[in-house]
Amino acid sequence: MKVKGWFSDNIKKNRRIYAAVFAVLLLALFGLVLFYNEMGKRTFIVKGTMEGTERSMMRITYERSKEWSEHSTAGFDKGMEYDFDVTNDGAGDIYDWQAEIIFTSDYAIDSSWNGSFEKAEHKLVVRPDEENSEIPAGSKRTFGLVMISLEEQSVGEYRLYYKEDFTVTDTPFFWGLVAAIIITFSVFCTDELNHHRYRRLRERQEEIQAILVESYTTFANIIDAKDPYTQGHSLRVAEYARLIAGRMGYDENERERVYWIAMLHDIGKIGITDTILQKPGQLDNSEYSTIQTHVDIGGEILKDFKALPGIEDGARYHHERWDGKGYSSHLTGKDIPEIARIICVADSFDAMTSPRVYRKALPVDFAREELVKCSGTQFDPDIVSVMLALIDDEEVPVEIEA
Repeated sequence: MKVKGWFSDNIKKNRRIYAAVFAVLLLALFGLVLFYNEMGKRTFIVKGTMEGTERSMMRITYERSKEWSEHSTAGFDKGMEYDFDVTNDGAGDIYDWQAEIIFTSDYAIDSSWNGSFEKAEHKLVVRPDEENSEIPAGSKRTFGLVMISLEEQSVGEYRLYYKEDFTVTDTPFFWGLVAAIIITFSVFCTDELNHHRYRRLRERQEEIQAILVESYTTFANIIDAKDPYTQGHSLRVAEYARLIAGRMGYDENERERVYWIAMLHDIGKIGITDTILQKPGQLDNSEYSTIQTHVDIGGEILKDFKALPGIEDGARYHHERWDGKGYSSHLTGKDIPEIARIICVADSFDAMTSPRVYRKALPVDFAREELVKCSGTQFDPDIVSVMLALIDDEEVPVEIEA
């Protein structure tokens, strides 16, 4: 059995939502991987001064450990030894770094360590050796040189070029996206499992509903079979009652409930002998009193039927009158349950417009006039007005194959 309608539409809608969420999360993850890949190729630059107090992620500091008078190099008479530290205070490792340091006056390089050193006017370009080219997070690398200068040097600005080892798995955002994908997939699987279970439940409910519908219809056919001249009566009364309920503002579920209650309104007739039900001609007083008992019989049969609220009322009170002269409880006005007042109008209209053993079917116009004439005495006037509108709109009578 294929489940259709709202349920299947809702499944498709949910799947589209999940697909969209998956697509967004995967695109975000792909974009994050690309971003970190590109960032790993990028060269960053840090500018600073040796005397500056600012503290950046990457910085160079120095110490002039020695100085002396020097006369071995023509034109230069000052010797100095410098030790420089490149410190990585960031969260990621750096590599392929290079430093440019500006000195205030001309100089000559006497010796150096932990890298290669090039002089360009007052600028010193430092490239670390292979062992020191990578600086892990929280670490530093030291390099140094001995220079000969005409006068005491001062270290000015510096520039530090480096690349950072961007690993996408090191970022919380990556794991957040992975967690979101896993959670979304888990929710999707759970939702699909619930849909599967719900589908099976719906299918089972529809099977039970089909059994109930067939059971109600079978009961109605049994009732109508008691009197060959009223074949289809229960089905027509049920349809009229449903139409009336619709005009009165009942929702779809309530209209269905009214339909099935009206379908079984005459179930009490199974307790009446065929001799009376099928008698050709008018009933005598004793026989009429006997047939009136079908409402109480029906009420007793259905009193424990809880699946359709109001089903007992429909069977027990559908022959009550608005003026209290009905049977068998002699209720009046709105003390009569509304479902019974609806069935009363529907039942009476069909009784008049259907053939009976003792007469032919009466014209619809005649039945309409009777409804108007008995409004406020036999029938609820509000429900009569609804039935008249259905007649005038040619929604009733209906043709139903019994």
